[in-house]
Amino acid sequence: MTRIVMVNATSLASGGGLTILNQYLDNLVTRAEDEAVYYIFVPDTCKSSNKRENIIYIRNTDNKFYKSRNHWNLRGMRKWCKSNKIWPDELYSMQNYFPFGFERDVKFKTLYLQQSIPFFEYEWSFLKKDERILWFYKNIYYYLIKKSVEEADKIIVQTEWLKNRIVDNFGYGKDKIVVERPIINIIDIEAYQFIDGLKGKFRLFYPASDVLYKNHEVLYKAMDIVVNHFKIDDVVLYLTLDQSSMTAVRFIEKFRLANNVVLIGKLNYQQVMDYYKSVSALVFPSKIETFGLPLVEAQQFKLPIIASDMELYREVIGDYDARVMYCSSASGEVWARAIMELRQYAHINFVRNGV
Repeated sequence: MTRIVMVNATSLASGGGLTILNQYLDNLVTRAEDEAVYYIFVPDTCKSSNKRENIIYIRNTDNKFYKSRNHWNLRGMRKWCKSNKIWPDELYSMQNYFPFGFERDVKFKTLYLQQSIPFFEYEWSFLKKDERILWFYKNIYYYLIKKSVEEADKIIVQTEWLKNRIVDNFGYGKDKIVVERPIINIIDIEAYQFIDGLKGKFRLFYPASDVLYKNHEVLYKAMDIVVNHFKIDDVVLYLTLDQSSMTAVRFIEKFRLANNVVLIGKLNYQQVMDYYKSVSALVFPSKIETFGLPLVEAQQFKLPIIASDMELYREVIGDYDARVMYCSSASGEVWARAIMELRQYAHINFVRNGV
């Protein structure tokens, strides 16, 4: 009898989630079992292609039951199954919790857990607009994850840190959690270019979106100390934000950092690699991550790293030959000292090597 396997990945449209999905689909083409039929529910941005007859991709735009991520998980997927008279023997949800309506009659359920916000100790306010979604993840999403962890036969996470947080929070799940570190391809550094015309002798790079927990504020405060208090004007911070980031613009104006903080906008992969090749160090003050991919990418370019002092980041960075400094995520003064120390370290090695 044909076994039906369903993969729920409708919301993994960008970033690390999309990377994980594409890696899974690449592997599935060679590893799919002939006696099974796979129904893969995916966003339009994934690179799926029907290379095998028993792998069927259903994209969001081709799926009349998909209205939104929450609607799909609450009602849509079950309606799709009922309408098509197809029910899974195995269910693999790659988006943190299982869709509703599949609590029974599924023989094996696998959960890929990528959402780490509920497992950090930060508290958020429902009353503050920029914190409301974080409050939801912390206080509501937490229970959806808890329910799914209890139902799952197998749980996949990216780090030992998250595995331990799940067990600490829920008191169960240890024996069914598997740690699978994301596959990081070897970067061909020679394929990327130095960027001409960048300002600053000592250049810092932080590739991150403009969400609250990315913690850009500590960098603005650190740069204020470096530039305005210690009068060091050759340090320039490059951020993947643009002029629509009102918070960034406000801090740049407040601390008079127009010459030392550059908003370069959103970058594609090629451009990010070019910046890694062209800067002096990676800074990574984010308070919350599931993994922190730039911490690994920067290592392939042998960049020094300044990161928030978190158990998660120490695990991800591991043993690294280049300079690594860990700082409190809350202290601009500590970050300023680290930046100045790393600048001095870079200058000494620059002179020592006779460059």
